[in-house]
Amino acid sequence: MTATNYERAYQRERAARQEAERLLTEKTRALYDNVVLLEETLKELKRSQTQLIQAEKMSSVVQLAAGVAHEINNPVGFSMSNARLLSDYVKNIFLLDDFVLSQTNLPDTVLGPYHQKRKELNFDELRADTEDLLEDTWTGLDRVKTIVASLKQVTYEGGSISQVCDLNQCIHASLDSVSDKLNDKEVVTKFQQEIPTVYGDTASLTQIFVHLLTNAAQACVDKGKIQVSTHSFDHQGIKGVLTKVEDSGEGMTEKVIQKVFDPFFTTRPVGQGVGLGLSVTHNLVEKHSGFIEINSKPGIGSCFNVFIPVGNPPQSMPDS
Repeated sequence: MTATNYERAYQRERAARQEAERLLTEKTRALYDNVVLLEETLKELKRSQTQLIQAEKMSSVVQLAAGVAHEINNPVGFSMSNARLLSDYVKNIFLLDDFVLSQTNLPDTVLGPYHQKRKELNFDELRADTEDLLEDTWTGLDRVKTIVASLKQVTYEGGSISQVCDLNQCIHASLDSVSDKLNDKEVVTKFQQEIPTVYGDTASLTQIFVHLLTNAAQACVDKGKIQVSTHSFDHQGIKGVLTKVEDSGEGMTEKVIQKVFDPFFTTRPVGQGVGLGLSVTHNLVEKHSGFIEINSKPGIGSCFNVFIPVGNPPQSMPDS
């Protein structure tokens, strides 16, 4: 009788232990699932916070850029017009000098003082310097004009988001556009063939990838590798296309990543970049209700992720 009681007690204890282990396993699994969910939520909150901060920053910068572009555009316009007129005037003066020097029948009383004055003025040296100065002036004005055009792109809202666009085709067009910058790079493309079409502005979407490919090419020292891929992607229940542009370049620190979309921020040497390409890219992605992210580490390379939602056809478009 005692042995039977012990056996029953043992069975009850064993069943209780197994139930406790089962409950512990379930609780552990539930806790793990909650941790994963919290990590995803935290990641999404950080992404949203970054996008909000960038959007607020860009809103202020866009207003400033629009004002600066407008204020600079007018003086640059009349400066270029004046420089063009001045260049014509100077050419006429030099033509007049050539004409006088070619007149062998002029009396010495005229040619003598003229040659003397040319010598005093170092006219030949002055002529060469003037031509160089005018060329430098044109180069400088063209650069300012390019900067103004880039500033306008920062504030550019793009065309009507009403076209059916194939992102694969947009990327192919951008690859053709920057082919000269990719000659010494290994370019690998992995496109999903039956990719969802999106509603957008084809020119703006192509420009996005032109900027990203140019940035990737500049990031690669000497020869490098650039990979471009597209595939269907769901973001918070929203269907779209995720495009990745990866490079084997120098990579970026966290400090650089935080500033990389700021207008005029560049890690390139002075004179080799205005620092507006990625600002324009960020602006155009947002105009398409998408987002852009960066994964990068120094010495490893960078990956730009661009998500463009499928979107809805405009009301004015006929149903298919």
